[in-house]
Amino acid sequence: MEQIALIGDIHGNMPALTAAFGDIGRRGISRIWNLGDMCGGGPEGAKAVDWCREHCELNLMGNWEDFFLYRPDHPKAKKYIAELGEERYAYLRTLPLSHQFWMSGRRIHLFHGRPLRKEILWSEDPPEAKREMFHILQDENPPQIVGYADIHRQFKYDFQDEEKTLFNTGSIGNSFSGSYACYAILHGVSGCITPDTFSIEFVNVPYGIDEAVARAKERSAWFDCEPYIRGLQTGSWQSIG
Repeated sequence: MEQIALIGDIHGNMPALTAAFGDIGRRGISRIWNLGDMCGGGPEGAKAVDWCREHCELNLMGNWEDFFLYRPDHPKAKKYIAELGEERYAYLRTLPLSHQFWMSGRRIHLFHGRPLRKEILWSEDPPEAKREMFHILQDENPPQIVGYADIHRQFKYDFQDEEKTLFNTGSIGNSFSGSYACYAILHGVSGCITPDTFSIEFVNVPYGIDEAVARAKERSAWFDCEPYIRGLQTGSWQSIG
């Protein structure tokens, strides 16, 4: 059996990312896939991008990376782009929107959410909306499993009438679960097209909120840290707006 750690929505929160990486290492997991939003909304986007380039086998584009690329003159984007620097900014252009693969006889499609899907899909949205996530690519052979990030809230939904599962990884850097770095683990046989054992595990790792707050305050000359800090402390969307 193989394990793949799925992380996403880091948003420049390095203390949370460091804590999650420590947990991944303790579990003996060597494969890490990032589902996007490394930077934006948080104070250490450059470090997060560097970390993901070094440690992640796969990096996908999130809505913040897409925002930086296609609206670089927006006042909110300019400060984050300046923090990233030219080389990292150019790297963002190389990021794919999604990734498909086989694991334990299941075809799996991973993506961030937006920009591949224009609107946010929340965990409480109706089954009809959830079902649309399996047909984004309009493929004749839709996946059996779809995993995404974007909403900062872990959930798993199994369709009762067919063998399909939709799940969300949660957020490393701005979790709705409060002071936790949240990610998911896929357990199965990678690349295998015949049925085998498979499972999805959710992980919540505590980390030092105080350190994350301190790092944000250190960068307050360019970074609007107060909404970010409120988001960390309340487990809300405030830091991402």
